[in-house]
Amino acid sequence: MTKEEIKTFVATMIEAGSNVQAIGTTGYVVVEPADPTDREAYRRIELVSSAFGERDHLKGEIIAYLHELGRVVEIPEEPDTDRA
Repeated sequence: MTKEEIKTFVATMIEAGSNVQAIGTTGYVVVEPADPTDREAYRRIELVSSAFGERDHLKGEIIAYLHELGRVVEIPEEPDTDRA
């Protein structure tokens, strides 16, 4: 996959039924369908994922684009437990 394909990749994943979201700024998920009862969505998502190929090298750019779209689950910060 190329950087130019990120928008198409995300749109195609959404069309396939994926609830694609960034997880904070550390990662993203594509496998979970928006409707967990849609068993066919798992197959469609896998097909799309395979069709776009390797994308690990674009992880940061994909996460940034998902943030632009508001498709992000924020990770709560851990309270500072070292204070005395």
